[in-house]
Amino acid sequence: MHCGIEFEYLLIDLGGATPARLRDFSNLPFEQISAWLEDKPGRDDAELATGDLGIKRGYWYLEGNERFHDDGRFRTLDVKGVEIRTPPAADVETALQRLVAIETQLSAALARHGLGLAITAFNPVRAPYAYDPPLNAWEAAMRAEHRAYDGSHISTLSYGPDINLSMPGWSNAQCLDAARKLHHYAPWIVPFSFASPFAHGQRWPGWSKRTFERAPLRPAVKLYLAADALAAAPLDTTLAHPARIAHEVGRIEFKAFDAMPDFAVLRGCCHLLVGLCLAEDLRAHRECSDVEAVDVALYQRAARLGFADPQLRAGAEPLLASARAALLASGDAVGAQALAPLAALLHAERTPAHAMVAQWQAGGPMFRPGGFAQSNAP
Repeated sequence: MHCGIEFEYLLIDLGGATPARLRDFSNLPFEQISAWLEDKPGRDDAELATGDLGIKRGYWYLEGNERFHDDGRFRTLDVKGVEIRTPPAADVETALQRLVAIETQLSAALARHGLGLAITAFNPVRAPYAYDPPLNAWEAAMRAEHRAYDGSHISTLSYGPDINLSMPGWSNAQCLDAARKLHHYAPWIVPFSFASPFAHGQRWPGWSKRTFERAPLRPAVKLYLAADALAAAPLDTTLAHPARIAHEVGRIEFKAFDAMPDFAVLRGCCHLLVGLCLAEDLRAHRECSDVEAVDVALYQRAARLGFADPQLRAGAEPLLASARAALLASGDAVGAQALAPLAALLHAERTPAHAMVAQWQAGGPMFRPGGFAQSNAP
């Protein structure tokens, strides 16, 4: 199963008068930071989509909320941070190695300007994001037409990984079944990643502010299929989207995990998704009368309680076991072993956010300074 990883980071000051200060739309002009990061790897990689504006070019790019003039011309980007995306890899382990390698290059480019990376899943200090200036008529009309802009007031404050998987040779029906499976079981597995226990400079009463706010607004899973095939034989689904480039065909994009600060947890979550896609003993999604409904209440209960909730714990346990069995059956002992940190979290009824709270209570920041290259990544 091929894999590509996108991961969103905050930006912070490395030193100077305000060490560890968060840098974003409130204090970091797009024109300045975009010039600093323009020289980057992967600018000509044809396997990656670049977006309508061409901003998303290369193995890293700035993320945030796009703003336009009243005639539709691009005006600026309200920067929330920077995203790394790996080129498609033949397996999860290679994709993770590429993520760390690109992150090392990005960190060096940022350090030349006194900036560094940090990881959390929700901006822990910024006040609610508001459009400044307010949306003009052209922007309002465009956003009403394109649902991808829904929830920008939350996505501009939140951070997560997109885990992209594809299985060469799978039919559209097989891809859709796997996407529906991940969509259906997402509320039980997202607590493995929870990493946003702060908001507005305070302890939020739960473990994932991002999940709590995001669930009603944004999809957990997207599936990209050939545009002509979708047009010729439309599928009864809201998960499928026309592929923008040939390399996207068959891509399943899981978007519901928090940006977790622990590399071992990220690794485990990637392999968990692969195992769930391969597992043949999971049938609840096929028996669900409305398989693509979003259980917002369950997501939000998970966001507050994590694995301390008995129902979530009871649901996650068999999913982890099924994924492990499927990985072993496919000959992927490495992937099966990578699930061990997730099993430990489940057994202890903890999430990555628990360690973040402990760090803060000991006088540390409300985020994990540095990226994976500075931590326990190989």
